[in-house]
Amino acid sequence: MEIRPIEYYKPTVASTVARQRDTWEAARRREGGHVTFRALLPSDVSMYDEIDLTSFNFEDDIDAYCDLWAELLFRSMNARIGVEDNYIPYLSPMLGIGDYSAFVAGDIVFQRDTSWSAPQLANVGDYVNLPPLGTSVWYGKLLAICENLIRMCARGGFPFLRGFFSPCDLAASLRGDQIYYDFYDDPDGLRGLLDYCADAIIYLAKDIYALCDQYLSGTAFGRLYTSGVINMSEDISCMISGRLYREFCAPATQKVINAFGSGHMHSHSRAMYLVREICALDHVTHLWLATDPNQPRPIEHLGELVRDARGTCLAIDCESFGEIEQNRELLKRGNFSICLPVKDRHEAMELNERFEALFYSDG
Repeated sequence: MEIRPIEYYKPTVASTVARQRDTWEAARRREGGHVTFRALLPSDVSMYDEIDLTSFNFEDDIDAYCDLWAELLFRSMNARIGVEDNYIPYLSPMLGIGDYSAFVAGDIVFQRDTSWSAPQLANVGDYVNLPPLGTSVWYGKLLAICENLIRMCARGGFPFLRGFFSPCDLAASLRGDQIYYDFYDDPDGLRGLLDYCADAIIYLAKDIYALCDQYLSGTAFGRLYTSGVINMSEDISCMISGRLYREFCAPATQKVINAFGSGHMHSHSRAMYLVREICALDHVTHLWLATDPNQPRPIEHLGELVRDARGTCLAIDCESFGEIEQNRELLKRGNFSICLPVKDRHEAMELNERFEALFYSDG
């Protein structure tokens, strides 16, 4: 497969990365004033409709999977050449969600464009009987897939990105819905499980990051998302209170963040109260706050988000460019990445120019 340099797809990648790093540094200092724009093109998500995960056995066809997935990613990058928004081309594995816990134990059930894994713990304390970390079947497979893609990153100078469950998300995947009872029925056992999950995430991330160090240390941007940063979801925490998050989940999530330097997090608008809790953790510099159907829209709650985020860069979406224009002054009080769906590349280019004029022109 021909792999072109990252600059082919994004000639201004150096300045885009510099602006992104400035935003993260401002977030670490709890200072605002950095706002960037992301146009969401149909081609940015079309690859998920073009891959069939059930067509691979992930035994003797890992190379074939990686080649096809990378080809789809490069096709998506090619479709947005000339769009100078905050998008930075990168490679990342996509196996659904099952591999986010199967690296500990169990197997993955694949559907066409997603996956899941079955709970492994009949009792909350059964984690002590799980196989040693690094010995599960999917641990080796996942590392092989990551290494394959990381080598591709090295050839083109792309960043490699890998997300992880938070300890609470991993615990819920291993335990199942019974975890919601564990908060009350066995709080000490749950704390033990959450701490174990923090250690498991650190264990896997360090192995993946070692591969990034091996292949990407000589590139300008290859370790953008793996040097001093960890990406984690806090989805299960959206179903519990802020008090329970502080008491149980926050210490384990903080343990993982501390192992790497800063946290890039993900949560949902159905639990807007978690913005305050997550951003109160030390060194959280980025939070993707996804909008849920029939739930509060972050763009309509900017005042409280600026207050609760305390400088953390919030990635949120909107429905029209007018919402960006109307909220210009509020957005400038914090750090934001604003995503707006567009119909094609030309609209993306036009709206990005308008955004730059709105936020960065001398006038």
